[in-house]
Amino acid sequence: MMLNVLLLADESADWKIAGLRQINRIALAINEMCARDRAIQSVRLSICWRPEIARQRKSESGKHLTRLSIDIIELSEIANQRFDLVISTRVLLARKCQWKDLEKRSRASFVAGPLDPQWNDVWRECEKSWETARLEIDGCEYLLDGLHLNRCERRLLRGGGKSHDDGFVSRYLNRPISRAITRLLLRTPITPNAWTFLIILLPMIGFVFLSRGDYAGFLVGALLYHLHSILDGCDGEIARARYLDSDKGPGFDALGDLIALLLFALGLSMGLFRQGTDLPNLRWFYLSEGMLSALLLTLRLAPHTFDLLARGKAAVVSSEHNQRIRDSGGRFVGNRSTSFLFQSTKRDVAFFVFLVLAIIGLAPWILHLLFVFSLASFVLVLKGRSSWSVLREQTKVSSPDST
Repeated sequence: MMLNVLLLADESADWKIAGLRQINRIALAINEMCARDRAIQSVRLSICWRPEIARQRKSESGKHLTRLSIDIIELSEIANQRFDLVISTRVLLARKCQWKDLEKRSRASFVAGPLDPQWNDVWRECEKSWETARLEIDGCEYLLDGLHLNRCERRLLRGGGKSHDDGFVSRYLNRPISRAITRLLLRTPITPNAWTFLIILLPMIGFVFLSRGDYAGFLVGALLYHLHSILDGCDGEIARARYLDSDKGPGFDALGDLIALLLFALGLSMGLFRQGTDLPNLRWFYLSEGMLSALLLTLRLAPHTFDLLARGKAAVVSSEHNQRIRDSGGRFVGNRSTSFLFQSTKRDVAFFVFLVLAIIGLAPWILHLLFVFSLASFVLVLKGRSSWSVLREQTKVSSPDST
């Protein structure tokens, strides 16, 4: 099935929201919505500019449009054509908007209108239709003027978050800060992957401070890791705001998280080793505990990380990876307790707690908690993998194709 979409463009086509011109955002949004529908093979996007505005301009996002072909048409070419969707550059579409919702506004009375349509008449029909639609379609807003673009940008970033994957520290502290920083980053050409690699400097510097072995080193190091946890949300926010999602993005993000955790465990254990104590054997205990924590974290997270890097979106997604831990824990301590423990040990919560412990001078307890978390999650993942393997074997045996 091929769709025919008409886009009416005026000066609002150049309004920038979250780093994207409106004309590009609409094209990318329609392309993404249609890509999710297997019944839609391609979309012809016909752009009709207001007569007073130069018509030679084209969309700058063509390389990302896998389903769209773009044409510039004259106003006179609209007459007696049938369009599956009529939209204007004043319509703000969020990522969660669905094609089936847009179809509610897919018929406009002027598409089979007079042979010589007037721009104002065409525009008025579209405006009337979409001003009503914004009350019905979640994530859709009609921009009457350019005075409220900042408010729309904040709304767009709030709606593009991953609140279902966030811990409560990220939801109420980290995300508001990261969104404010993302708004500044969207005014620059930085890409999500470039930001991921840039902020890995923070854990590296934090490692140096932690390994000093004094109160100031533990405090500054824990603060830098908490800052990295905050800034780590910006890459995904940039990707979702600019439609820059990539197959490798989740893998790079997971690799950065793994490196940060390993540097934290090793740096903290080295710092406690150098701190000195009346019990010499305790120094070696700290060093061994940190190295074992790093090993357990690697064994637990590295397979999933490299799977994401190798196969991208085809890899096991994070929700399935975490579901193994949930299922295993539920069999031991119950689903409700497992859910609470899962939320309270998320990375954003953990680094916030580690910062609090560093402030009150309990650095050894940070390492103890990290070791307990690493060991418990590793055991649960092993149990989860075993259970999932048994379930897959049972499914193969019970399947008619297995014979």
